[in-house]
Amino acid sequence: MELATLVICFLFLMVIGLPIAYNLIISSLAYLLVSGFPVIVITQKMYEGMNSFSFLAVPFFVLTGQLMLKGKLLESLIDFVNAFFGRFNGAIAMVTIGASLLMGSIVGLAVAAAASLGVFLIPMMKKEGYSSAFSAGVMSSASLLGPIMPPSVLMILYCMSVGKTSIAGLFMAAIVPALLIAGVQIIIANRIATKRGYKAHGKATAEQKIAATKKALPSLLLPVIILGGIFSGVFTITEASAVAVLYSGFLAFCVNRSVRLKDIPDMFLDAASTTGLVLLLAGAGSVMAWAIANERLLDSLIGPLSTMPWWLFLLCVNILLLIVGCFMDDYASIVILAPLIAPIAWELGIDPLHIGLVICINLVVGLATPPFGITLFVTSPVAGVRIEDTVKEAIPFIAATICVLLLVTFCPKLVLFLPRLAGY
Repeated sequence: MELATLVICFLFLMVIGLPIAYNLIISSLAYLLVSGFPVIVITQKMYEGMNSFSFLAVPFFVLTGQLMLKGKLLESLIDFVNAFFGRFNGAIAMVTIGASLLMGSIVGLAVAAAASLGVFLIPMMKKEGYSSAFSAGVMSSASLLGPIMPPSVLMILYCMSVGKTSIAGLFMAAIVPALLIAGVQIIIANRIATKRGYKAHGKATAEQKIAATKKALPSLLLPVIILGGIFSGVFTITEASAVAVLYSGFLAFCVNRSVRLKDIPDMFLDAASTTGLVLLLAGAGSVMAWAIANERLLDSLIGPLSTMPWWLFLLCVNILLLIVGCFMDDYASIVILAPLIAPIAWELGIDPLHIGLVICINLVVGLATPPFGITLFVTSPVAGVRIEDTVKEAIPFIAATICVLLLVTFCPKLVLFLPRLAGY
């Protein structure tokens, strides 16, 4: 009866559209009342879920993204990618994907990439003669590289939700999938552009490439500092994010001089709102996870599923999460489903880094799939098109991303060799 109360209450509140964090808290409260536990358990478990030093990285990464945007550091990255890809058909679409990969290696948020890069690159694509829908479709799918390419806020939340998984190790495992997804999206953009007659910019000279590289070098050093510091052990995740803020702040305030003191309150507010969402979900998810553990639901699931072949289990996980991603955002899905799926995967002998990567990439794909793909809602208004039109143009890119997901799912050695080399 107690478990049924929890599930029914959660589903009912989700159907009526209550924000997922409040849904988790109210559903857990209903469970406590029916079970006879004191209500104070909610406060205790929420505090335990939020009380992690690693969560301090979230506001710092958001601040870094704001400084990159307001400090006009993105333009140099765009010019750098354009210098090397401008000679191919569909150059600006390829630049969009390459810039999203670089942006993801700094910020780790899909919405930040879609919003900050979209306002620059979608008008550029339209000016080059690309259709508005194609421009939005490329941007919405390319922005998925943000939460996949480390550092990733989603992966930090995953590791905090399930435990037993190294954040740095998961970051390292995500590098190969991010590069593969960027590669296949670039190939598709080039093929579509060639078919539709979207022309190239022309080949840049060696001098132009050198000039673009020099101009972008300060910005290019940022992902080197972040990822190099984390993987070398010089920084923790949180320390690396703080160093990123200091470095990008120095470039924005002292070098480019494009950010002023009056801009700081808005940047802090944006960082606080994003961090508040992540923390609230982490705390509310901890209460739900405790309720599920108290009902020994995992024990009843592990028994029947432990006889399933690992590949069949992962196939079922992919199907489930791709469907869930169409209706729930990635943060909410992580705190609800990851604590259920990960322990079963561990029991089947699946590596913690592997299952973590599979879960995260699955849910990231949901950010660009209807009906609730958030990157679709961000890019479509910028391009001035309906979401339905954006979806049609994004389908080839999403399909290619899912193909890489399947490769990652069934060829774990492909993504685990880098973490193994580093001792994770």
